[in-house]
Amino acid sequence: MYRLLIVDDLPIIVDGLLELFQGTERLELEAMKAYSGEEALELLSRHRVDIVLSDIKMPGIEGIGLLREIKAQWPSCKVIFLTGYNDFQYARDAVTHGGFDYILKVESDDKIIEAVERAIGKLDEERDQAQIVRKAQTSMRRALPSLQKEYMLGLLQGKTASRSELERLFREMDIPLDPRLPVHVLIGRIDAWKEMFSAPDKALLAYALQNVGDEYLSMGVRCHSVVFELSKIVWLVQPQARDDDGSAEAGIMDAVRAVRYTGGILETVQATCKQLLGLSVSFAFGSQPAEWENLSDRFHSVKYDLAQGHGLFHEVILIDRDQSAEVEEAAKTAGHRDGFYHARVQLLAGCLENNHREPFYKLYAELTAIWNEPGMPNERKIELYHSISAVFLFHLHRNRDACEHANTQMDLEPLFGRGDALPWPELVHYYRQLADCFFEWNTLNGTLLPTEVVNKVHRYIEEHIATDISLNALADYVGLNPSYLSRLYKQSTGIGLSKYVNDFRNVTAQDMLLNTSMKVNEIAAALGYNSALAFIRFFKKQNDSTPLEFRSARSQPQAKGQ
Repeated sequence: MYRLLIVDDLPIIVDGLLELFQGTERLELEAMKAYSGEEALELLSRHRVDIVLSDIKMPGIEGIGLLREIKAQWPSCKVIFLTGYNDFQYARDAVTHGGFDYILKVESDDKIIEAVERAIGKLDEERDQAQIVRKAQTSMRRALPSLQKEYMLGLLQGKTASRSELERLFREMDIPLDPRLPVHVLIGRIDAWKEMFSAPDKALLAYALQNVGDEYLSMGVRCHSVVFELSKIVWLVQPQARDDDGSAEAGIMDAVRAVRYTGGILETVQATCKQLLGLSVSFAFGSQPAEWENLSDRFHSVKYDLAQGHGLFHEVILIDRDQSAEVEEAAKTAGHRDGFYHARVQLLAGCLENNHREPFYKLYAELTAIWNEPGMPNERKIELYHSISAVFLFHLHRNRDACEHANTQMDLEPLFGRGDALPWPELVHYYRQLADCFFEWNTLNGTLLPTEVVNKVHRYIEEHIATDISLNALADYVGLNPSYLSRLYKQSTGIGLSKYVNDFRNVTAQDMLLNTSMKVNEIAAALGYNSALAFIRFFKKQNDSTPLEFRSARSQPQAKGQ
């Protein structure tokens, strides 16, 4: 029901029109009256009014002035002017200021009712449009997180965009980052899942970690986060926005503060996740900013840091710096300080992992030179021994075949404890021989690598079908670049990796439907789907029938035979 207000300084006109509309039941109007513009405004301040039927010439506040006040308070209200002045100027003023219609008092009652009916029709139309807009806005708000995630993951995987395009999309998607500024990459990882956790449990806990990180980080920096690979979250970090443009020096200090705050708050995030969620989490933070066009390279670099060397431990915090500058500074000021060795040991681990023989030998010679220096404290030598042992042990753990090969060629006991049997000069030679053993194994087995990779991928899929079998997870497992793994698998098997995953899921699903009493939602969770609906859509696309239809069709012949 709409509310109509009739305004005129002549009571006989107001009362007559009020009686007219109260007697016109089909309009379903709640009619009100006012004998002046001032009285009308007092009513409008207390009630929502949808249609106003007003004289255009009244003492005090005239119709045009009343129209302005109405539009300021109730913009959608339809104002119809009723006057005895057949003057074009009045009609033009009424339309210019937002009047809905203009009719003469000498018009018949039917003409006046028709004008009000048109106003009601316009209100109905606008209400329908507003409802459509509200629904669209609600749908957009619901879809926004998915759109944000899809777009940000695209940028992280190498999708390029101009600054103007980034500005437009960030604005439209409500992403609180500035495309004019470089960005820091922070990656968080849930170190391990408990066996009892289902796929929905894991998704919920990853979301909880994301929220904890967002909460702490947003107090000191501007950031945006995305979950990827189920157990990992990436935050893109920038200094908080300034009220003014500021100077270049102020911008540099803001960036320094952002890096310090981010690095300093990570331990608190770890402790909170441990206490509230029971989760062990690790972080890798790229303290050097990346331009947007280089974001993908920096993302994969930080991600790699978290997948090798010290990143294999639980509850670690890795903060990368400009290692070359750090090493030079360490060498100049203190000769052999902690930063020098830690940076070099990390680089050494990367060379061994990636089969970079010559850089490995060069770094190794620089590091182990202290083992032949008589004046170097023994504690420093022992510290380096344990660091290099850790590098080789990590490599042995991740490459079981290489471990077996090394075990047949050398005694691995010195890796676990030097004792007094092996002098420092001999230890230099021992680790050099062990590195030779690894590099030779990689060379001898290079022709068998594709087959071994395929077998390892298949084993991983079979063992982790309920968790994360994304291309990135598989690539991390076999130690290859995702795009290279995809090409290598296609060349070796003749089919795409995603097709093999789909075929394996489909065959496994069919076996579960026919040979177990598991419910559809249980099978969906066992195959890594977050919802039964997603699994049903997949199964129907593969088999032209739903899981229940498939189970029923296969069980009917057996039932008839019995």
